[in-house]
Amino acid sequence: MNSIGFEFVQSLSDELSKGTVKLPSLPDIAMKIKTILEDPDVSAKQVAKVVSTEATFSARLLKVANSAALNSSGNTIKDIPTAITRMGFKMAHSIAVAIAMDQVLNAHSLGKLDKYFKDLWLHSLNVAAFSYVLAKKQTKIKADEALIAGLLHDVGKIYLLARMEDYPELTDDLQTFEAVINEWHTGVGAAILEAWRFSAELVTVADEHEMLDRVPTNAQGGASFEADLADVVQVANLFSHAIEHGREIEPEWTDIKSFQRLKLNEDLIHDIMVQSKVEIDSIVSSLQA
Repeated sequence: MNSIGFEFVQSLSDELSKGTVKLPSLPDIAMKIKTILEDPDVSAKQVAKVVSTEATFSARLLKVANSAALNSSGNTIKDIPTAITRMGFKMAHSIAVAIAMDQVLNAHSLGKLDKYFKDLWLHSLNVAAFSYVLAKKQTKIKADEALIAGLLHDVGKIYLLARMEDYPELTDDLQTFEAVINEWHTGVGAAILEAWRFSAELVTVADEHEMLDRVPTNAQGGASFEADLADVVQVANLFSHAIEHGREIEPEWTDIKSFQRLKLNEDLIHDIMVQSKVEIDSIVSSLQA
């Protein structure tokens, strides 16, 4: 690692150890939606009243509600309360997060890193879509919870990229740049989601989605146990990387514990990666600006 990379890592390490890391705040629209959805007695009409004041959110909400993934009937939804009733509060929250991440991305002029940033966000959308499909097909986990976990799994990378604006020389050394991102994004992402008051399960996703030997917290005495949210996102992450790089299904995937906990054999892997393409593409398209 070069001196600039060491300086960046040292600064980040000191901030994390002292609890002084300057974490970003959750953008207004996502915080507003998150707050109202946390009220157990809130109705779809009450949520609609709040979100209707946000033109961007309302348009994206209707786009998702009418997507092929959620609207199998083909009947067009034109009002917000019906859209929220169809998709559920968690999905509405996911859309708010997607818009918030767009705002974070557009708030920074990254120069040579701009393409990296855009590719990262497309990857997050792909992971979200695969997580949604995997949860629905292979687990009892709510699909909309898996979708938001996929959206947020790499939030640490987004933050680190933004911080690198202060270290332009770091981006001239691709090897060091990638080493810093790969080593630090999970811990930083977990810290961000804790600061944003997301659930412990989502914090675990950010922290452990790269750990192929991870043991879920629901493990008891070494006995077999069900897949958790981090398993779903880990598998979705590997699927997405393969597709984005034009790779075929990896035979060794079935040896990974998260695949085993999801009961994924080669045939099922093929079905999800190939036969679910229309649904995956529909989710990604509907969540994009």
